[in-house]
Amino acid sequence: MDPASGYRERLLPRWWAWLLAAGLVVMLSVAYGAALGATAGWVCAAVTGGVVVILLLVTAPTVSVEPGHLVVDGAHLPVTSILDVSEVTLDEIAALRGPGADARLFVSLRPWSARDGVLVRLDDPADPHPAWLFSSRHPGRVVEALAATMER
Repeated sequence: MDPASGYRERLLPRWWAWLLAAGLVVMLSVAYGAALGATAGWVCAAVTGGVVVILLLVTAPTVSVEPGHLVVDGAHLPVTSILDVSEVTLDEIAALRGPGADARLFVSLRPWSARDGVLVRLDDPADPHPAWLFSSRHPGRVVEALAATMER
């Protein structure tokens, strides 16, 4: 995708998170099926399976770079407020969220969706957040798209 045209990604859970959720549904269904009968187990599997799929889809955040704005999980940031943007690795995210971390950061991390992320430092004294830290499967593309949008 051309960085000048923007960027958009939806952070759906990785395969192992879906597998873990399916395992939990199976365990619950087997337990109810053993206690109340096979019909109750199948009903439990259908209902809890549907609820889990809906929850995993609905809670998956989106990251998009639009002309003049960065949007992370519904929160909008005008690019005029951005001081600098950088990719961050899993270790850097741990340091930013560990002891001594700034509690004022805007954080949207989904470790079950993406290991790396993006750190956006702000240059807006009126904003209560000094920076935004969020997950991305392709942090380099987000940085490129933001750089292209900021140049305009």
